[in-house]
Amino acid sequence: MIRFIDEEGMIAPRGENIRADIALTTFSMHIFNVLLEKTGAKQSGVMRGSVDIPLYTAEVGGKAIVVYLTPVGAPAAVSALEEVLACGVKHVIAFGICGALTEASPHLFIVPTRAYRDEGTSYHYMPATEYVEVKNAQKVQTALESAGVKTLVGGTWTTDGFYRETRTRLNEMREAGCVAVDMECSALQACANFRGKEFYTFFITADSLAGEEWEPNYILDLKATDSTTVAVAAAIRLAGEIE
Repeated sequence: MIRFIDEEGMIAPRGENIRADIALTTFSMHIFNVLLEKTGAKQSGVMRGSVDIPLYTAEVGGKAIVVYLTPVGAPAAVSALEEVLACGVKHVIAFGICGALTEASPHLFIVPTRAYRDEGTSYHYMPATEYVEVKNAQKVQTALESAGVKTLVGGTWTTDGFYRETRTRLNEMREAGCVAVDMECSALQACANFRGKEFYTFFITADSLAGEEWEPNYILDLKATDSTTVAVAAAIRLAGEIE
């Protein structure tokens, strides 16, 4: 088990020469392209690492925001977040697709209230616990529902092992109150907490593990949909409401 040590790392994120208080990010290219279109964000820099991640900037409600595509998986997602936070970002809104653990139609919006830590990255940012509270869940739910978006609220199971989502573990997570499965939430929340930043997140259901067999739905053929447009609009609205 990883032992959390409350001290700064020997390697520090550099941050790019971009200044913004708010970051908007998603995990899927089809959502990201709509996000760029709706914000009008223009490329202003690039985070260089094992994979280059372009950074785009725009203005929403008089506020400077940075927009970027988060790589999938907790370690890569947190590495990108660290670099973005080093630019001076104080609030991060991350949204994307998830797997449903309960009977739910595709494209349903889910607001996670706690994230069960079945990944390794978060244990470098906080002591071992079963889950981490997603502390801005109520603000996200209010923002979505005030925009007319119906939401499902509950826990999420954050796992590193997409191909190791077993029936036994699935049943345990459902019994704990999880309605979704994702790959980044607990780690991103833990990192934000450690750095003293604010994290906001919501999901859109794609594939489903609610039945006897996995239902891929549209996860194997991702493309922009009406729910994508709604999600992007909701994320932008949330960014505009952040004080």
